[in-house]
Amino acid sequence: MSLPELRTRRLVMRPLEARDADAIADLGGRDFEIVRWLTGASWPYVEGEAEDFVSKIVGTNPLETEAVFVVTLGGVFIGVAAIEAPGDLKDLPELPTVGYWIGRAFQGHGYASEAVEAVLEWAFETYKTDAIAARVFDENTRSRGLLRKLGFKPYSLTERFAKALDRRVPNLIVRLERSDFEARRELA
Repeated sequence: MSLPELRTRRLVMRPLEARDADAIADLGGRDFEIVRWLTGASWPYVEGEAEDFVSKIVGTNPLETEAVFVVTLGGVFIGVAAIEAPGDLKDLPELPTVGYWIGRAFQGHGYASEAVEAVLEWAFETYKTDAIAARVFDENTRSRGLLRKLGFKPYSLTERFAKALDRRVPNLIVRLERSDFEARRELA
């Protein structure tokens, strides 16, 4: 299965391509203020890490691995929004999991919530699921606020190893019911 292009009022989310590795490294991988909130990225940046990530994703079935969308604004790469196939979370193994990051220069304009909402709509339809989960560092108040705004509710607390921080970090697991997502969209 190939991923579609998703469009919002301001953004286009397109499937990840091999050419995106440099933008991932430059905008995210080499910026500690982005990497510090991710579990799988190294700090300092390890040359080739973005290329390795891209090569693991491109060409795979996104419903079995990870559906990675590049978030673009006027054709410019500004971040990533992704849905990981069910199985990532021990607490909710049956649910797909959403993850995202937006480059610092583009934060504070609502792009993350706009992109994540579009990816969630796609995921609810594609996975035919009644809920989607997310995992966020407990101390990441901005991301927790975004997920709360989208309707996610706390489910459990766990720990995950964060490579960039070289330690286990408390993570809040949150869950979004399809009915809550649809009700919120109807009010908008």
